[in-house]
Amino acid sequence: MRYFNITLCISILFSNFIFGAIKPSNAKFLKPAEAIAQMDMPEGIEVKTFVAEPDIAETIAFCFDDRGRLWTLDNKNYTTRKSHNTEEDLNRIQIFEDTDGDGVFDKKKIFLDNLSFSSGISVGHGGVYLGKPPELLFYADSNGDDKPDGEPEVLLDGWGIRDRHETLNSFTWGPDGWMYGCHGVFTHSLVGRPGTPEEQRQFIDGGIWRFHPIKKEFEIFTQGLSNPWGFDFNHVGEGFATCCVIPHLFHIVQGGSYDKQGKKYLNPYLYEKIMTCRDHTHKSAHGGAKFYLAKAFPKRYWGQLFMCNIHEHAVLTDIMVPNGSGYIGQHGEDFIKTHDQAFVGFSVQIGPEGAVYILDWHDQDICGNSVRFPNSSRVYRILPKGMKGKTNFNLRTKTDLELVQLQLHDNDWYVRRARTILHERASKNQLDKTSVYSALFNMLENTPTIEKKLRAFWSLHVIGALKENNSSALVKTLQHKEEMIRAWSIQLLCEDKNPSEKFIKLFKAMSYKDSSPKVRLYLASALQRMPFNQRWAILEGLATHQEDASDHNIPKLVWQALEPMVMSNPERSLKLSTNSKSPTLQQFVSRRLLANVGSAKKKQSSHFNKYFNNIAGDFKVMNNTLSESHAYMSNFRNEPVIMTQTKNTKRPSGLYKEFKVSEQKETRLRLRVSHRPHAEWNLKVLANEDVVYDNIISSSLVHNEWLTKDIDLSEYAGQNIKLKIENHSVDELSYIGMARVFTK
Repeated sequence: MRYFNITLCISILFSNFIFGAIKPSNAKFLKPAEAIAQMDMPEGIEVKTFVAEPDIAETIAFCFDDRGRLWTLDNKNYTTRKSHNTEEDLNRIQIFEDTDGDGVFDKKKIFLDNLSFSSGISVGHGGVYLGKPPELLFYADSNGDDKPDGEPEVLLDGWGIRDRHETLNSFTWGPDGWMYGCHGVFTHSLVGRPGTPEEQRQFIDGGIWRFHPIKKEFEIFTQGLSNPWGFDFNHVGEGFATCCVIPHLFHIVQGGSYDKQGKKYLNPYLYEKIMTCRDHTHKSAHGGAKFYLAKAFPKRYWGQLFMCNIHEHAVLTDIMVPNGSGYIGQHGEDFIKTHDQAFVGFSVQIGPEGAVYILDWHDQDICGNSVRFPNSSRVYRILPKGMKGKTNFNLRTKTDLELVQLQLHDNDWYVRRARTILHERASKNQLDKTSVYSALFNMLENTPTIEKKLRAFWSLHVIGALKENNSSALVKTLQHKEEMIRAWSIQLLCEDKNPSEKFIKLFKAMSYKDSSPKVRLYLASALQRMPFNQRWAILEGLATHQEDASDHNIPKLVWQALEPMVMSNPERSLKLSTNSKSPTLQQFVSRRLLANVGSAKKKQSSHFNKYFNNIAGDFKVMNNTLSESHAYMSNFRNEPVIMTQTKNTKRPSGLYKEFKVSEQKETRLRLRVSHRPHAEWNLKVLANEDVVYDNIISSSLVHNEWLTKDIDLSEYAGQNIKLKIENHSVDELSYIGMARVFTK
């Protein structure tokens, strides 16, 4: 039998979470010891309170220094996501030290105690980096006396603060020497050096950014996401972000454009974003991200990504499984379930002893629209029972060669801190170049594992050795047997956005011949950093790979590199797409060339009915159940939708269609339904008031963003029916988004 298909895509969007309005709980205030007592954790693991109230209060960020001391940033100016105390400077930076290694601090200092609203902190290069919107500041402490040398240097300004949860945060040092950070989608920033004209500033409303401590340069590394409060690099230096509201996990590639919560991109011709890499769902939202690159924990945890889940009040892990040019993020385990409704974990660090440190904001209002437990916060230390902390050391007193040897350490904490010190010394001409270069090149050549080869490679880069020897060293690494060294060679060669013609020729050859999807991914990523005239030959090579046609990342990055050249080079673009093995490229080039033609003929109306008819076809709105006040979205989970609010939460909103069911054809209604990760809704389908489908649409049912459901209507063959698709709100407010309806 032939099928008559009515295909409708529906997603429910809950706006109260978009603005953080999950209702506060009535959670009891538990003292740290009480909270730990009710935690479920793996056997052999223990949790200790490293520091808590009253020593810290409303702590929003923390980090470690080169002595293994823990620095906290208290944000007592915080009031709500939309406001903060501007009358007093209540915030402070403190330093906590555990001198006997028992997992509890016993010594503290105040570095600064007169700060206004602040959101991020990192220690390195002889001072402290502080995110204090609208500025990124650097407080020098050149003599290491734990006091600022003077007034801070304003490195950047223009950071927005529309949403106090979504300004600059989560600072971390990258393997390439840049300091990376996160930015949320509902705050708009125009970032630049002080005095930079507006037209020369860089706009960011969601994504990952980076700042170079020596060159003082700022870049948008990737754009999109939602409200990321976690970003880290795995053992081969690839980035991963954890997010809220949208799916929680993303493999981050330089220049990528990612799934974006509730907002359009400025460029309407991206067409398709890079989506989540995870194959499972957790409740939203997530905070913190750190790969466990140490060996104090049992082996099964090595290499796993640790993160906090705010709505589950838990510490979770994910496992990255290689897949094509990227990864599939599989769930590791629910590492710790706190059973504490006031646990708000949103930052994770790995310490020098290999412990996992968790920052708990600790409040009944987990989305920060109020402060119900003022003056509280905890930093928990998680470590196998009986293990002691590392005490009484200072990496800054190490010799250059001792810092080089730390690149082989089992705990990546030492590797990263030592590399940052080497970078600082090289920038100040305080490095014994001859011995350090020799030791690192020897390590690159003779160390057996790829992660340790890469550590040597990154160190050579940050101290300038590769740039000074690029004629020999970088040509050699571009031909290295290890794919990730070839890949990283491409990224580092394009740091300054002007690779020489010699390297462009090598890139071209690699685009055709290199068998590694990782290398082709890094070539596709690097294209955006090249002048247009250098891109064509490499694009032509990348387009020949049939095996990349369905890759998670490569087709999208190739399109991003080509798109700005299409309209000025239509014939060459068409030829490239025609010869391409990528259906994505073939489709997008034609679509881009036709876009201007279409826009001249079609002016989009703001009227609800026009949007509705374009998307929903001949379905109609049930009598007066939807508000017309909410906007059309061109992309929600890769689908065009209309956001419409139920007028009356006591009545369902919905759509209907009246038609005669065929007697000759099998008739089915095909629904594709979705939901916000934190929310759920009740979908009902009725035929002449008979309920033919009734289910709660939530993360327990929808496992890959969209659920496809076929409903057989053949029992109504030959009858005139009224088919209704209803959204019964479970939460107080709900929204229905509809994708295109069509029949076959």
